[in-house]
Amino acid sequence: MGVWVWDVLHLVVGKDSPVCVPAQHFSEHVKVLQSYRRGVAHFSALQGHCVCVTAQDSSKVTPSGYNDKSGVSMWTYRGRQSVSIDKYMELVETMQPDWYEALNDADTDSASSKKRVSKSTAMSMAYLKQCIDHHKVAKVMRAAVGGHSEGDRSRWSKSLAEKLEDTSIISGYALLGLHTNGPPTEKLEPESMHNLIKASIDPLPADLPRQAAGMWNPLTVLKLAEHGVDIFDSAFPFLVTERRGALTFPCRLNKTLTDGECSKNDKLEHRNKRLKVCEDNSGTKMCEDNPDTKMMCEEKPKTKMCEDKPKTKMEEEENAKKEDKENQPIREKEATSPYEINLKDKSNVSQLEPLLAGCECYTCKNFTRAYVHHLANVNELLAPVLLMMHNLHHWMDFFTSIREAIKTDRLEDLRSLIESSVLESKEA
Repeated sequence: MGVWVWDVLHLVVGKDSPVCVPAQHFSEHVKVLQSYRRGVAHFSALQGHCVCVTAQDSSKVTPSGYNDKSGVSMWTYRGRQSVSIDKYMELVETMQPDWYEALNDADTDSASSKKRVSKSTAMSMAYLKQCIDHHKVAKVMRAAVGGHSEGDRSRWSKSLAEKLEDTSIISGYALLGLHTNGPPTEKLEPESMHNLIKASIDPLPADLPRQAAGMWNPLTVLKLAEHGVDIFDSAFPFLVTERRGALTFPCRLNKTLTDGECSKNDKLEHRNKRLKVCEDNSGTKMCEDNPDTKMMCEEKPKTKMCEDKPKTKMEEEENAKKEDKENQPIREKEATSPYEINLKDKSNVSQLEPLLAGCECYTCKNFTRAYVHHLANVNELLAPVLLMMHNLHHWMDFFTSIREAIKTDRLEDLRSLIESSVLESKEA
């Protein structure tokens, strides 16, 4: 997510927004948090935010096949670490969250065998019972697992209420086992998820919240919301930021630009400078024609050898192929989605408009596409910071629209709006 500090975060989200903290990133720092004594929210300078602790990080792929009876494998910066129920509960108590995800074996996806799914449900139930036995702080969120089997998911959800009578410490349900985290989650389509989500959620009590962590694409998010999922994370905008993209899919119903909004975008930080593209021997680069900077682009002098030596036909063909390859849009080389634009693409080199017209985020109100494109291509740390500010702002706007659409019974209209945009992007 780049380097975020308290005041930068609050340019994008409210001071009361929940924060999701994966336990795996603190599994080696129990003693540090115990010495600190004030919990992970204060430790991260996010006091005032309520905290949810999850077992795994939904933005990183969890390697499969490493869970066993001794514990669940968590992948830290130092490698694999097997976390037992005792160690997990000690970590949770030290982190002092408002609610936490019960330890679980959700290591299943569409390719998992029936035996693996059966083992997943059995171990997850055992971990859940042990979490409740060890329970001392916060409330526990029960894992709804079952792989990609409708029958297993339905049976599991029904068994939660039957086998666990004490619900006073239960905060809700976490929809898990549909993926093993990371970028592959983005590829899960709403149509393939419909029956699985329905089988998991329908048997659950309607008065408790449902949580679904993961890099869900916007259309899948709408499908999950339609079935009653209440809590999501910001893993998808993080994914888009990591590949240097900016979310641009339409997320507001009846949203049109007014003259006032258009005029605001004429005062972007770099609009007072004339940006131009200059070619030299080293390739394409950006220059600012500004009297204060006194920057000039001059063609590098050629050596006498370069001037006198004629190029052969083979060399000319090779240079032409190399130039064509360099000028290919980067979106053909790197994975992107129809919900975003790629800021590494050379088409943005002289674009003086904001990332998204009408967007009110800090990035769009102060910087141009050309400038962010430059930052992304030179690997400046500021690039992911500015992009994450925009992407998270757009993501929050998207969820505001979902809430409004649910209240006004227009969720289908919002879905149609996004589907049309996705179709146009694919055709283009």
